[in-house]
Amino acid sequence: MTLTKVKKLVFIPLVLVFIIVFPMLIDFYSDWLWFKEVGYQSVFFKTLTAKLAIGIITFLLVTLFSFLTLHFTLKIKGPVTINQDNVIDLSAKKNVRTALIAFPSLLLGIFAGVLASTALWENILLFINQVPFGIVDPIFNRDLSFYFFNLSLFETLYALAMLFLFVIALLNFILTLFLQGIKNNPLKTAVYRLSYFAIVFFVLLIIGYQLKAANLLFSTRGAVYGAGYTDLRITLPYYYVASGVSLISAVLIFIGMRKKNIKMLALGPICLVLIVLLGGTAQTLVQNFIVTPNELNKESEYIAHNITMTNRAFGLDKIERIEFPAAANLTINDLEDAQETIDNIRINDFRPARTIFNQLQSMRPYYDFYDVDVDRYKINGKTTQVFLSAREINQKNIPAQGQNWVNKYLNYTHGYGVVVAPVNQVTPQGQPTLIVKDIPPVSQIPEFQLTRPEIYFGELTNDYVVVNTTEKEFDYPIGNDNAETTYEGTAGIPLRGINKLVFALNQGSTKLVVSGAFTKDSKIILHRNILERVQKIAPFLTYDDDPYLVINEGKLYWIIDAYTLSDKYPYSEPISDQKYQGINYIRNSVKVVIDAYNGTVDYYIADKEDPIVLSYAKIFPSLFKPLEEMPQGLREHLRYPVDILNLQTLVFQNYHMTNPGVFYNREDAWSIAKENYHGNIQPMEPYYINMKLPHSDKVEFLLMRPFTPVNKDNMIAWLAARNDGDKYGQLILFQFPKQKLVYGPMQIESRINQDSTISKDLALWNQQGSKVLRGNMMVIPIKDSLLYVEPLYIQADNPNSLPEVKRIIVAYEDIIVMEETLEEALYQIFKDKKSETPSETPSGELSLKILTRQAREIYEKAKSAAQAGNWALYGEALNQLEDILTQLESQVNEGDVAENTETSN
Repeated sequence: MTLTKVKKLVFIPLVLVFIIVFPMLIDFYSDWLWFKEVGYQSVFFKTLTAKLAIGIITFLLVTLFSFLTLHFTLKIKGPVTINQDNVIDLSAKKNVRTALIAFPSLLLGIFAGVLASTALWENILLFINQVPFGIVDPIFNRDLSFYFFNLSLFETLYALAMLFLFVIALLNFILTLFLQGIKNNPLKTAVYRLSYFAIVFFVLLIIGYQLKAANLLFSTRGAVYGAGYTDLRITLPYYYVASGVSLISAVLIFIGMRKKNIKMLALGPICLVLIVLLGGTAQTLVQNFIVTPNELNKESEYIAHNITMTNRAFGLDKIERIEFPAAANLTINDLEDAQETIDNIRINDFRPARTIFNQLQSMRPYYDFYDVDVDRYKINGKTTQVFLSAREINQKNIPAQGQNWVNKYLNYTHGYGVVVAPVNQVTPQGQPTLIVKDIPPVSQIPEFQLTRPEIYFGELTNDYVVVNTTEKEFDYPIGNDNAETTYEGTAGIPLRGINKLVFALNQGSTKLVVSGAFTKDSKIILHRNILERVQKIAPFLTYDDDPYLVINEGKLYWIIDAYTLSDKYPYSEPISDQKYQGINYIRNSVKVVIDAYNGTVDYYIADKEDPIVLSYAKIFPSLFKPLEEMPQGLREHLRYPVDILNLQTLVFQNYHMTNPGVFYNREDAWSIAKENYHGNIQPMEPYYINMKLPHSDKVEFLLMRPFTPVNKDNMIAWLAARNDGDKYGQLILFQFPKQKLVYGPMQIESRINQDSTISKDLALWNQQGSKVLRGNMMVIPIKDSLLYVEPLYIQADNPNSLPEVKRIIVAYEDIIVMEETLEEALYQIFKDKKSETPSETPSGELSLKILTRQAREIYEKAKSAAQAGNWALYGEALNQLEDILTQLESQVNEGDVAENTETSN
């Protein structure tokens, strides 16, 4: 090897390192400025110092080990010579030999340091700051923190050690084979040198087998997930024996090297191979011929472990179970008692609502209602469920002639305002009734008055903007003109001095350097997409991809549910959900709040019993806040996440069975209830509803989902998650009588299709240049009974048509009706179902509507009787009308008394 080649070998990689490192330095500086701006520089530095410490330690260890082994390999005795071809004898030029040893060692050390710092920093910090679970596994009696925090670290360290050992051994083998080829028998020398690495390999193998033993609690071999009969009776002893043989192999190799005895060198590895073959054969034979023929008997104990641990892992072990009679005795009086529940029955659907919002309220082509959120607010003193959607700017929809740098980054910087619509109200045209609308936002309801409607941080704010420039920002349209504004918030990094050059390189835009629009007050606002923003600060949490908007004290805030999850909960069955594939533990441990104007981000711990988030809180004490510090106006809008209940119900389909025998045979397996939504048969999604729980006198905001027996359509139960106050997170399972038929949503759908009147109307509407869209089926528990409600939409067959609520279908027991309004449908069902107690007179808004409707019908009946000359029927109708008017007078008088009492109080 020539000196020139050696110099090139050193210089070229240095240039490559500079090309790689310089952009990293730019990113590092810009990240530091951003973390400083958002107030989380301590998180940035804690992560950075952990990575640096781990990287440096790994670099030193790997470099030293590689250097020493290569030095030993290249230590060749011989004369100092340089031949006529200027080729250097490695024994002659110590500086060249040192370079050939040091250079690959340094490269390998750098690679190892970068890899280890990336792979280990989080595991090591969690290991140091771990919080115990207080629960032990049923086999080894270890606290579960071992599997969450220790095992993952040990497995990563083991994998890295094996990788670096292999690379260093391979490098030594190559250099021994080719650079010491001047000696006799180079292959023999190379193999001899590898024996040293074999000793280390077998020592590491002992650790590997112990890790495998711990991982038996995640075995997939038996009847259920987790260690089974074969795992504990055969595999575990096999791992212990293999560990002992590995230790003996390391000792025999060392002795064989000293004595240069090839047979002794080979004896240990041969024994280990035999043990592996015997162990594998024994496992197969026992599983197939002892366990499988008598699986329930052999695995029953381990099935019980699986059931218990899976329920704990998914928070299903604290479910309150209540028997729900599903009675058929609902009356008008019961409906009056459940007036707030009926007032909040959702007859709008958020998917058609989004289409309507975009067509009626976007105002300009670049405004977009990206998502529609469901929440509850106090309106006129009553808890009301509403749809709420943010009007954001979608820069992709700016007209082509306006797609320039100034417009994109300086002018069109923010969205503006929201629309709000109660879920239970529609206009005469069948569209949502908007109680917050237009630009600027208009509302007569104090709770929805906005003083800061600008949205600088949202779901569509995917790029940076520069504010406080000489260019005025577009605020909102006024007829053919535009209102303009200047940003007054706290977000942004000053664009002064070196910052311009740094961010020009960071964002790949020379405009950030050469633009003349910047002033001394100009700021660049980065990471404005709220999901990107929170992931940048705390990447170790998993975030719900459906943030929701909240109005509080005139300002707009986003709330994002953040999860801690793992696949290391012993015996817990991994989930098969596409989004959370393979995880077997999840908690909604953190609620994240983002100010839509200032971009401030606050992380609140919502689950004080989750050891994972408590461990992160020890690592980053300045990052997390107790939930009690969240403003009360925001706490009132916390929601139980749909994603969590979705996973819990998927697991609970089987894991409500706690008897191992019943579970093994799936004797009582459930399925998620299905519905016909827009013509597609699909599992019902969890849905929010305002309602009174049975035997409760207070309306609550619930998230619920119904179940049916597997492969059947009758309903067997429904699971509800509470959302309000100190009841937040509590799960209640209402189980229906198994000896009684309780209609499931698909059975109601079938009966709708079989109803001659309804099916005739549906066929007619589908043939008149329009299509019928069937909305979500709502199962509404009222007292001890169930109502089924499904809205029908009509949409014309043209691209610009709006879906309209055409009819409401209501089912109760064997009665199905379809009317224009929910009240009319309820009237048709319950007009003859009065209380059996004579003293109980219906009172309330619903009964007024029903009595008014009855009065109209009796009036028409009397009118027809008079025209026909049937005076007996006419007199009967008058008596009925008198009775109805008496009830109406009583209602009005009761209402006046109640109003006067409330006023005096």
